Amino acid sequence: MDDITLQLLGSCIATIIPLLFVYIVIKDVNSRYILLCFCWGSLVGVLAYIGNSYFVSDIGQIGATTNVAPIIEEILKALPLLFFLRKKSYPITLLIVYCALASGVGFSIQETIFYFSMSAGMIGDVVALIVRTLTTSLMHGMSTAIFGIGLLMLQNQRYILLPVIFGLLAISESIHSLFNLLLPTRFSFIAMIIPIVLYLMGLIMIGNLSDKTEVKENSD
Repeated sequence: MDDITLQLLGSCIATIIPLLFVYIVIKDVNSRYILLCFCWGSLVGVLAYIGNSYFVSDIGQIGATTNVAPIIEEILKALPLLFFLRKKSYPITLLIVYCALASGVGFSIQETIFYFSMSAGMIGDVVALIVRTLTTSLMHGMSTAIFGIGLLMLQNQRYILLPVIFGLLAISESIHSLFNLLLPTRFSFIAMIIPIVLYLMGLIMIGNLSDKTEVKENSD
C-alpha cells in the first residue's frame, strides 16, 4: 500500500469510527441514515482514489480527471441511495436528498484533505483550501443530491426505473466533469459558480417539495 492510499485510509478510519459511536447514541432513524451516508462518502474517497489510479497511467491525469473520475465517483457516491428503492410500495421522502448530500460532502472532505496534504502548507494554500472547500464540497454534494432529487420526483415511474437511474447518473457525471474541465482554465470562475447556483436551486426545490409534502399530509 502506497503512502497516499495509507494516508487516505487513515483519514477515513479517523472519520468513520467516531461517527459510528454517534450513530449508536442517536435514536432518530433519519439521522442515522444521514450519518451512515456521510460515512460511506468518506469511504468512497479511498475507493475512488484506488479506482482512478488505475486509469492515470493509461490516459493521463487530465483524462482521468475529466473522463473517468466523474463516472467512478458519482456511481460510488450514489450507491446507498438505491437502498430507498428496495420496496415498490415504500415512499421515497426528502430523506434521500439529505443522504445524497451527506454522501457527497463526506467524499469531498477526504478529497480536500488529500489535496491539502500535497501542498506546501503556505498561507496561499490555506486560502486555496477555503475556496476549494466552499466550492468543491458543494459540487460533490449537489451532484449526488441531483440523483436523489430525481429519484424522489420520479419514484412513481417504476416501469422506466433503469433508464431513470442511468439518466440521473449521466446528469451528475456531466456536471462533475464540466466542473473538473473548467477549474484549471481561465473560466475557473464559472466552475466555482456552478455548485453555488446548484445549491441555491436545491434549497428552493427542497422548500417546494417540503411544502407539497405538508399539504398532502394535512389533506390526508
